[in-house]
Amino acid sequence: MINLAKRVTIIATISILLSCHDRHKQPSNITEIKDDIEASEKKYKMNNDTVKLQMELQSNIETDGEGSVPTYRYSEMDVNIALPIISQGLLDKGFKVLDDAIFQVRILNIFGDIFHPSNPRIKFHEHFTTILENDSVDQGDEYDYTIDNIFISKDYRYITWVPLLGDFIIFTDSAQYKIDLHPKIISRNKYLFNNSRPDLAYLLHEDTLFLKTLVTSFGYTKEPKINDLVMNDYLDMDDKHMATVGEIIFVKNGKGELVIKEELLKWIADHTSANDIRMLMALDTYGSLLFDSNQSTISKTNPFSLFTPNEKRKIVAYIGSIYEPLFNKFSAGKATMWPVGSAFDNLLSTDDGFEAYLKQHHYFSLPALKNILEPSE
Repeated sequence: MINLAKRVTIIATISILLSCHDRHKQPSNITEIKDDIEASEKKYKMNNDTVKLQMELQSNIETDGEGSVPTYRYSEMDVNIALPIISQGLLDKGFKVLDDAIFQVRILNIFGDIFHPSNPRIKFHEHFTTILENDSVDQGDEYDYTIDNIFISKDYRYITWVPLLGDFIIFTDSAQYKIDLHPKIISRNKYLFNNSRPDLAYLLHEDTLFLKTLVTSFGYTKEPKINDLVMNDYLDMDDKHMATVGEIIFVKNGKGELVIKEELLKWIADHTSANDIRMLMALDTYGSLLFDSNQSTISKTNPFSLFTPNEKRKIVAYIGSIYEPLFNKFSAGKATMWPVGSAFDNLLSTDDGFEAYLKQHHYFSLPALKNILEPSE
């Protein structure tokens, strides 16, 4: 608990992972925050004059609907002013700030290896890093509050969307204000960084789009309940478009390397039965799309040109390790449900070097794959 008479200057270190700045460089060009807290009432005087001024300026970001021109443009400074206040609001709700090294690892686990200067989705700043919603977002729209960009606070170690002060600050008089954070901001941080299961339960009901984005845009597949949300969406698609499930299973990381989301492959295996092979068929169809140049109306990523020949071999190998055992298990007496040949079978017959490539790589340590090609051993 912070004593009322005590004033604390908050100076934070800069993250190695999310910035090119030196780790020991002290923050600069950020409004110095003087914290004077009435903790018992949860009312704050944290830089209140600056906050009031900035709230007034931010009220002019939009037009008035009568043809007026916005007179204020949101900037890096606005984020810097908001970050320590949001941090205090999170602490009030029981959020526990991770140590810097643990936070960096957690960010990598959630968003993947995407934090490279060459990545157009990433904008580095001294006190925060922005992840743009997708590749099509113009970097000039970094602070557009209608776009779901993600801001990562380096100093206070949490995530937020564009922080407009009027969305979470309520002045109770001319000098004091309350912090009223949106429950989604609280639950996102408490789940992702504090492993809070109650907050995951809230997000599963109230913030499904964000959770799905973690899987489809960033490859976060460690939580089965979130995987269920995403994969069930694919099950609702028609057969033609269901095959695009491969686009979230076989992905390229920030370095352009192939990454395979084995948790989603396991999901398909676990949800395949004698009477329901839809997702397995979709996965196999994706294996065929790797070699089909005419797929513009189906695929967003165009796997035909996205992957190298050897990457395609590896992908088909992983698909085969799921498909072939399930085919052997469920196809008896149901031949009409299954195609004549699988993507794995087709590549074995058309690519003379495929089998040798698999042996060279020790079948990628996939026992099912070795059993297919070396059944006697």
